Amino acid sequence: MIEDIQHTGAKSIFFGDSDFGGKRARAMELMEAMVPLKVRWSALWTSNLCSDAEYMDLAKRSGLLHLNIGIESINEETLKEMNKKFNKVNRYSELLDNLRKRGISYSLNFIFGWDNGIPDVFRSTLDFLEQEKVPVAYFNILTPEKGTMFYERMKSEDRILKLDEIGRWPGHTCYIKPRYCTPEEMVNKVQHIYREFYSWKSIVKRLPLPVTQANIASWVLNLSQRKMAQLSDEENNNFDAF
Repeated sequence: MIEDIQHTGAKSIFFGDSDFGGKRARAMELMEAMVPLKVRWSALWTSNLCSDAEYMDLAKRSGLLHLNIGIESINEETLKEMNKKFNKVNRYSELLDNLRKRGISYSLNFIFGWDNGIPDVFRSTLDFLEQEKVPVAYFNILTPEKGTMFYERMKSEDRILKLDEIGRWPGHTCYIKPRYCTPEEMVNKVQHIYREFYSWKSIVKRLPLPVTQANIASWVLNLSQRKMAQLSDEENNNFDAF
């Protein structure tokens, strides 16, 4: 992999693996080898690694610029339903502080639509993001992918919508009948939190001045996501989601 990186001559690298740190020792071996290359790189890995000081210090030293993390929800019951046991809501602040103090830009992924979700999860998620000054966040609607146990359960409960379109717009269209709102409300609420989070008021409140590479990366991502949010705003500008 080091030879491949050197061959490209690139100074900015993105590792598309959904869990870069899945094998900690191998990941650390790669990061150690990247130190002399002086590249800036981005990756995805699980939240528990952000509490590993040795791992995070090496990631920073090797040039980590931006990290994407699937924390998925701020609701403990929802995390249990996902079987994502290593995500601990009561440790989110500590986790994010570990990134901030190392000057690492980061983004968080959220999924809405699980059965044990609650109606105010959208408002509380936005409050959490603004309180923690999270640089970047992505908001998705739960999709019943074909071939999964979740898909089979939704099908058996007659809760799947637009069966033939599943997979076409994953994360953006509601393909199930949610427990705590209508499918239309789900789409509108997710679009609304998207617009609120990427409003100028929120951006200025959350982001530090773009004087470091990490901060510049956060600003660039916010501006690009703001453009996407404005597209949905044109379609739903009269909807009061909260």
